[in-house]
Amino acid sequence: MSTLLEVLVTCDSNNTLWNSCVWDPHTGTSLMTYKGGGTSESRTLSFIGKDYLAAVEKTKPVLHIWPLNSHQTVQGMRFILPGKASALAISTDGHYIIAGIDEKIYIWQTASGNLLTIINRHYQKITMLKFTPDGKYFVSAAEDGMVMVWSLSTVASHPEVNLVTQSSAGQHDPIYIFSDHSLPVTDLCISKTGMHGRLFTISSDRTCKIYDLASGEMLLNLVLDVPLSSITLDVLELNVFIGTTEGNIHQISLTNPPRSRDQLVNTETDSLTFSSHTKAVNCLSVSLDGETLMSASNDEQVILWHIPSRQAVRTIRHKGPVTNAFFTVNYPAIYTQDFSPSIILHSLERTLEKDADDITEIEVLINKKINFWPEPEKIVTINEPVKQVNPIQNSSDRKLQAEIKNLKTINANLYKVSIQKALESLPVIKKSNKKKKK
Repeated sequence: MSTLLEVLVTCDSNNTLWNSCVWDPHTGTSLMTYKGGGTSESRTLSFIGKDYLAAVEKTKPVLHIWPLNSHQTVQGMRFILPGKASALAISTDGHYIIAGIDEKIYIWQTASGNLLTIINRHYQKITMLKFTPDGKYFVSAAEDGMVMVWSLSTVASHPEVNLVTQSSAGQHDPIYIFSDHSLPVTDLCISKTGMHGRLFTISSDRTCKIYDLASGEMLLNLVLDVPLSSITLDVLELNVFIGTTEGNIHQISLTNPPRSRDQLVNTETDSLTFSSHTKAVNCLSVSLDGETLMSASNDEQVILWHIPSRQAVRTIRHKGPVTNAFFTVNYPAIYTQDFSPSIILHSLERTLEKDADDITEIEVLINKKINFWPEPEKIVTINEPVKQVNPIQNSSDRKLQAEIKNLKTINANLYKVSIQKALESLPVIKKSNKKKKK
């Protein structure tokens, strides 16, 4: 199964069999299950680098982390959060963890567990947190209808790190504040180009808004006739798929934008519809080849659609409403027995209050080779097999050696002759006749 290019990861609200599961999207078979994490909060399942899988428990302030090759959570460590989290995001490299607890955003460093800062700019509970693909920025959305874009380096660094307190934290300004939605934001999607691309947000106010992250302007406002619950883009980002609370999925083309910024979308005539779910669509994801659309719903079904024909190819039934589901690349660590992670985990701090005299030194060990100095040439040992020499190549080498020897002899003779000629050209010094005069 390690030859698969991509797999499907899902969670449901019924955790009797497992908390999350990895599926083969081509056959619908289960490849790996992760247990012991309770019920995962909606849209909080994510990977920590290529080594771990993490999810927030829905009823407790606990972050559960599994090694990719183990059914059980990480042993000997508990990741307790300051409160029950409603949103979670982890940077692409796995070095930073951000969680939305009520209306605050907490940011931790994974290797040290240090709580870097607490952002308090939203007015109601945070519903979504997502990193850009490069991991340098993240977007937060809340029930107050506001969407904010943050720079990770700006909010995580502080001019006086040791003097950060609970009262002085969170005094950061976002790059953009979008307050165009009138009801809670239910989902968002970011282009693969990050801050050079676009941001798509949907809300319960039945609108989908598209922003240009380079300039911060709204490009398009799509108004539908039903409340919206999930959104995703295709591989080329030419079409947007929007899931509704009624169970339908609408495909809207972005290649022919309207002349006006606001567009009323008639779901019966202006869009292609995927209809099979009977309840709200919670998650949408498109495969790497761009041919398959995955939809997960409260009707306990995960359906794989063939996008060109809009036909359901496969249905994976669950025991409860599906809370997390997405396509991802197939990580080799899922199938390895010997686990050697490249990411270090540490218990998460719960407050920013620190004692200035208590400074902890952290030794970070990485399993990565840095080619700083050039490697020495490999010395051939006796045990290594001797390479067979081509006879034609051997004869040419002998000719070259003989020619080099002849040139050395000629060079030595020329040197001797030149020295002898130089000595003969010197004038002869005659002896003085002082002794005869005396």
